[in-house]
Amino acid sequence: MNMPFPTEKKNQLAKQDKSKKGDIDQKIFPLLEAINTKEDYYTTSSCSGRILLWCGSGKKSEIEWLKVSHDLIAEDFYKISKQEDENKKGLIWLRLEPMILHVACKDLESANKLLDIAKSFYKKSCLLSIRNKIVVEIRGSEFVEMPLFKEGKLLFAEEEFLWLTEMLNEKMKKVWEKTEMLRKRF
Repeated sequence: MNMPFPTEKKNQLAKQDKSKKGDIDQKIFPLLEAINTKEDYYTTSSCSGRILLWCGSGKKSEIEWLKVSHDLIAEDFYKISKQEDENKKGLIWLRLEPMILHVACKDLESANKLLDIAKSFYKKSCLLSIRNKIVVEIRGSEFVEMPLFKEGKLLFAEEEFLWLTEMLNEKMKKVWEKTEMLRKRF
């Protein structure tokens, strides 16, 4: 038997953060507050967007984060230690991930209202689940991924780091601008 939505919301918002990062990104906190003050919604997970260096198979459970930033980066972000370089055989990837947010909704009507708002900024937003609870996923489309090192060898001209850094930082600024526009709609 499902518990009443207000009880679900209270329980969810009281839970401790179980994310890999361990706490809520400060850049998305104002949006979370705006949503969580509404009677018909509560947030279940979020990320304000991030830039990371990673290695592994690509499966979520098999990725090792070498460096992660939820802020703008500098050119030294790409530098990895000799130990990391020696221990990581294969590819080291550079990735920019957009904002993502999961919102539980009281009913389908409130989910549709949320989707109408979200889709004006985030075209890839969708109804993620309706089985146990109704969850809307709001996801940005700003995404970059490229191999950066192979067997410890840099695959990108080092003199292009300034351009790459500026491009990634501009994309992150757009991610945050859209997040703020969504917050204002609430």
